[in-house]
Amino acid sequence: MTDSFEAVQMQVLTLLRQVLERFGDGKALATGETAVFADILDSMAMVEFVGLLADSCGVSSSRIEACVDRKFTTVADLARSLAAAGLAPNGKPAREASSRVRREGGTKRTEAPVASTVWLTGTGVRLPQAIETAASIDTRLGQPYGWLERHAGIRQRCIWGDEDPFDAVAIAVRSCLDQTGARMKDIGGLVVTSEAPPILIGLAAAVHGRLRLPASSVALEVGGACTGFLAAMWLTQSLIARMGTVLVVAIEAASRYLKVEPGEAGEAASLFGDGVAAALLTGGPVDSRSIRVTDVLLGRDGTVGGVLKVERGASGGVEIRMKRIELAGRAIDAMAHSALEMADRHQLAASDLAAVVAHGGNGRMPALLARRLGIPPERIWSTTATTGNLGSASVPVAWATYFSTLSAPAIWTAAGGGLTWGAALLESRSQLAEASK
Repeated sequence: MTDSFEAVQMQVLTLLRQVLERFGDGKALATGETAVFADILDSMAMVEFVGLLADSCGVSSSRIEACVDRKFTTVADLARSLAAAGLAPNGKPAREASSRVRREGGTKRTEAPVASTVWLTGTGVRLPQAIETAASIDTRLGQPYGWLERHAGIRQRCIWGDEDPFDAVAIAVRSCLDQTGARMKDIGGLVVTSEAPPILIGLAAAVHGRLRLPASSVALEVGGACTGFLAAMWLTQSLIARMGTVLVVAIEAASRYLKVEPGEAGEAASLFGDGVAAALLTGGPVDSRSIRVTDVLLGRDGTVGGVLKVERGASGGVEIRMKRIELAGRAIDAMAHSALEMADRHQLAASDLAAVVAHGGNGRMPALLARRLGIPPERIWSTTATTGNLGSASVPVAWATYFSTLSAPAIWTAAGGGLTWGAALLESRSQLAEASK
């Protein structure tokens, strides 16, 4: 076993030094077998390292984590555990991510495909006017300049300040309707989702009232945290036949609850921004710009919900507690898994997609997801670096920011607390016409 252990250790060190060259701060040259991972890698760099190691071993990230009981100590201990489990990095370039995720995805299989006749005919976004820079956040956290951007890839975040989030909803919805010529009286149903709502009770009713929707228009609330918008779209597939037109609204006000201050909870709070997004879904296209929501899938694994907890803090406020490395790793795996499963359902490869519109728990996750999917980073659409984590609004905000015309299918994907995840496949009318020839 000695020769095997030494060979494994050498490959582990090689991969570790590659990650340190990209994300480290000059520690790469001094790294040896006694190096302690917690001393040299932050959570996102650790996720990158585990992903590279899993690819090189031809297994899933969860398999690597299981070898050490999710406790990464030293390089030597990891190499010893890998060798004992019969796993060895091959030293070759990473395999195509899809083969690994499909074969050993650490998530439970999602439900079978459902026929869909839902069309996305309009989107609207309203972000707060107040911007808090990363430098300002660093000061509030008691961290040195550049800390937040280096560790979380966030340059700034949007916060409501004195603005009323419900006013923002009205603006976003009006923009959404103006794209299609629809009127408030045409809305048959309203589905509202939020991770951090501006009010705790009666959110959908409050939005319904603010928009002055018809009394006959049903108002529903959907949970799911960061996957809430996808859950709302999944539900709309069943509602559209009865309601004709459904308005989906995501409204986030995390800054009203989470306090940015020195300490772990304050650092977690600094990741989140505020915002509103709206989408109009119909049973058929209204013009050439209409996008068909071909399929939506949802998944969940409640056995790992403890990786993200929302608790009452010592001062009585709300605090977020994260097992950062495990949460980031599972979120990226879940989004990659669901995106690839959706592509498989419709005989697509990741390279066939115009974009993957992804939820970003922080600003460094999109690049890691791109590597897992084997596509260029610019084809992952996310605004987290400039808005902060927008929870349920993150995917539709990214879509509205980057979308102009769709020349190929796109997949939306998100992972959220619980653990939950999901994906949606969107195709334009021109794509469907081309495919039918």
